[in-house]
Amino acid sequence: MIKVYQRLLNAFSPWQIALLAAIGYGCWAGWVNSEYGYHIALKTGLIQGSYAFISTAIVTFIARAVLNHFNASRKSRWLALFTSWSVMLAIPITLHTWQHTPDLLQAIVPGAIIGTLYLWTYCQSYNKNNK
Repeated sequence: MIKVYQRLLNAFSPWQIALLAAIGYGCWAGWVNSEYGYHIALKTGLIQGSYAFISTAIVTFIARAVLNHFNASRKSRWLALFTSWSVMLAIPITLHTWQHTPDLLQAIVPGAIIGTLYLWTYCQSYNKNNK
């Protein structure tokens, strides 16, 4: 199963990965807010989907740039992971701090876990030949 996931990551462009993230997170946000009505569900889905698209695209392009710059060496995989992971965390921390989110940690942990797993798999399985 993990090998299939790794091959899929190498088969998609960063834009396609970001689009999948937008659809997944946008649908989830809309569904969990559907009890508040169609307009609220649509608005939250579009907001979360937009954020997921932008964030995923940015961290994927950063990881890919680091990997390509250092020829996808073993050390560059960890550097790419750390660099893109730092940006991935900085985005929601900045947004939630700006919005004065009462429980920032609880708000970002699920996305941070999923994002960390995604970035780790992407960086470790990246094949420079499959741009």
